[in-house]
Amino acid sequence: ELQCFELQARMKTGNRIYLLEDIRSVWLSGKSLPQQCDPAFALLYKSNLMTNELVWDRIRLAMDRGNTGLTNYLSKRLDGYYRTLAAQWVAMHHNPDSLTRKATLDDTAPGREILVYGIKRLARININRAINNWETLQEQYQFSTREISDTNNHLAVRAARQNHPRSKELLDNIDNFLVNDDVFHWRLRTALEDLDWNMLRKWTTGVAPIEDIRLRWIYWQARALEQTGDFELARKAYASIAGKRDYYGFLAADRLGIPYNLNHKPLPDNPEAKQKVAAMPGMQRAKELRALDKNFQARREWHHALNLMTGYEKEIAATLAVDWGWHDRAIFAVSAAHSYDDLVLRFPIPFRDIIDTQVEKNSLDAGWVYALIRSESAFMEKVKSPAGAIGLMQVMPTTGKLTARKIGIKGFRTSDLEKAGKNVPIGSAYLREMLEKFNGNRVLATAAYNAGPNRVKRWLPKSGCMEPDIWIEKIPFNETWKYVRRVMFYASIYDWRLQESIKSLNQRMASIDAPPQLKLAALSCTGQQVSYN
Repeated sequence: ELQCFELQARMKTGNRIYLLEDIRSVWLSGKSLPQQCDPAFALLYKSNLMTNELVWDRIRLAMDRGNTGLTNYLSKRLDGYYRTLAAQWVAMHHNPDSLTRKATLDDTAPGREILVYGIKRLARININRAINNWETLQEQYQFSTREISDTNNHLAVRAARQNHPRSKELLDNIDNFLVNDDVFHWRLRTALEDLDWNMLRKWTTGVAPIEDIRLRWIYWQARALEQTGDFELARKAYASIAGKRDYYGFLAADRLGIPYNLNHKPLPDNPEAKQKVAAMPGMQRAKELRALDKNFQARREWHHALNLMTGYEKEIAATLAVDWGWHDRAIFAVSAAHSYDDLVLRFPIPFRDIIDTQVEKNSLDAGWVYALIRSESAFMEKVKSPAGAIGLMQVMPTTGKLTARKIGIKGFRTSDLEKAGKNVPIGSAYLREMLEKFNGNRVLATAAYNAGPNRVKRWLPKSGCMEPDIWIEKIPFNETWKYVRRVMFYASIYDWRLQESIKSLNQRMASIDAPPQLKLAALSCTGQQVSYN
């Protein structure tokens, strides 16, 4: 609404510079927009920018959201041919099976786009029919290479999610250089499910097609090479990432038996630049709102101010946040600046008296606890998650009440979880409970803290044991899978921050055993840890 009021103001005051282009940017939305936008849109409709192609672009956005009502409304602005296509797209949304099985659409770019949409929608309803219909369609239509690879990737991932009998075949049919993040994730899970190291070796041949999965790709490439007897190639692959400050880099260093390279590089101190950033109106408002305990409004002001800054100014803002004791903003500021090497800024140690007391009281691993709090709340004391978890250790109210009773905290109120002095004792006691429930296994306790102990019990191997790096990759919840990796990785960095001896991931990550024989030793389940020294 405010954006459209601003557009109206520019219309009224004659400020027409890039006005139509800005109206177009607002108008291109997959959802219906407020009536305050109508005057600006009326100007757009009269302009030369309003074409069939532009309307089709918005219809595409609407159909991506399944918004057929908006598509029907927009189609009134199309000429006859495009209007017919829009009606066919809506029909495809409602009946994807028959309209992809007996396709009558023209072999044109819009027609093929509608068919691809139909196959993807059908895959959610009936994966078998989607696979069969897609195979037939490829014989009838001249789909582009991108359309084919995108649809193949989509079907392979959907099949793997459903544990379809053809999932391995569909995943294998994708060329390595066309693999995306999702496909690689499910290839990895599928291969590890059967410990099919030969297939995993094939699926990690060559270089990673995208940077986001490069370290993960190389680590599991090395594991597959190692398991299939190519020890020298495995060693080279491990060595290529062992110096990286990353979960997979640390795992690779463990396989080679070498220390971690933390690559800490502090940001330079620049008092003049810091004073300039501190004087920005948005930063001043954020500071004052925080002083008034209006944390939500303060964070919004900070976020808005940060969006207007250069990368260097964001780094300066991070150092300023530390001066103000606002550690969570420092964490987010360096992340926004893509500046990851100042580990003191990224991994603060606030509330140390409270946390260290509970670590000692509950006989917990200090680096692990700090890593967990960093992952849970970034040290925000008064924060609430969408699921209702509260405070530094993100404790659910029901868990807080039960745990408070167990440790003798009387008169518990949910609001107590917003105070570090209550939240950390309760969260630490609950973490200790998870650790005992899983016989001291930190990997399982970490997963249980995030997803609940009952789920973790269901994820345990049915017999024998499993190496921890494999078990973590197979965690079915993406949030928990990322969370466990992050906590294990951060724990070693916090050892360094706390000036303690750095524990390796291998020391913290014990083997995962079928109940009730949960072991404590962090050894390979096969007992065959290869030495590259």
